[in-house]
Amino acid sequence: MAVLALLILILGAIVWRVRRSLEPELRMRLSFIQWGAFVVAFLLFLGSMARVVQPGNAGVVVLFGKVSDSVLPSGLHFVNPFSTVEEMEVRTRSYTMSAVHNEGAKNGDDSISVITSDGLTVKLDATVLYALDQSRCAEIYRTLGPDVEDRIIRPEIRTAVRDSAATYSATELYTSKRALYIEQVAKALKPTFEKRGILLDQVLLRNVLLPDQITKAINDKIAADQDAQKMTYVLLKEKQEAERKRIEAEGQAKAQSIVSQSLTPQILEYQRIQALRYIGEKGNLIINGGGGATPLIQVPSKK
Repeated sequence: MAVLALLILILGAIVWRVRRSLEPELRMRLSFIQWGAFVVAFLLFLGSMARVVQPGNAGVVVLFGKVSDSVLPSGLHFVNPFSTVEEMEVRTRSYTMSAVHNEGAKNGDDSISVITSDGLTVKLDATVLYALDQSRCAEIYRTLGPDVEDRIIRPEIRTAVRDSAATYSATELYTSKRALYIEQVAKALKPTFEKRGILLDQVLLRNVLLPDQITKAINDKIAADQDAQKMTYVLLKEKQEAERKRIEAEGQAKAQSIVSQSLTPQILEYQRIQALRYIGEKGNLIINGGGGATPLIQVPSKK
């Protein structure tokens, strides 16, 4: 656009020089062309200076191959019309390396194979969240270019993930020390990224693919632990039931002992007489044999 404005400006200057030697009437007509060319050139020149940096991006000014140290934030800016503004995204981005097809940055199996402390090969799926330091975008563009993922992010992730896994066993990566491993990977990546003007946000360990024999051993151990917990619960329940029965038996024995101690011959005879009286009040015939014999009770038949 700046070149077009310059050409139109040159055309206006030529018209201005030519019209001086022409007749007044023709000179007047050419004056409109002359001033029109000057206005269009001015507008084009002004438009070529305006640059709009989109939200979430930073602008790097490049003039004839030289990268300016100043970085343009998002918004409208006026720069040298002959310069170009290269936009670089400064939002938080993610880079994923996964064994699942079309899930990571690369197609196919892009997981990271590591060798653990027990000599086993384990495949890891990892995601790294990062962002470019806006104040250092000019330096990043000058030294690395716009493609930082293939140049820095990807190789550094592989190195940190592999080096950190050397101090952990395969089982630890899968279970107890997974969080510690992620923290160690983040500590390894952070200074390397910051050295290049990249801010590390978070490291995510998405999946741990163990060898089949290790997976079976872990599953067997989990099943054994669950069986042991179940047996502990059953034994505790049986113990509680046995204790309940013991307490119940002791209570019944004490009750029977108290009752047996309180049942004297006089009390038993009194209760017998009361029972016979109750039966007699119901209209039944009682034949008492005497001498402590069991009385005979004749129940009248219903008419």
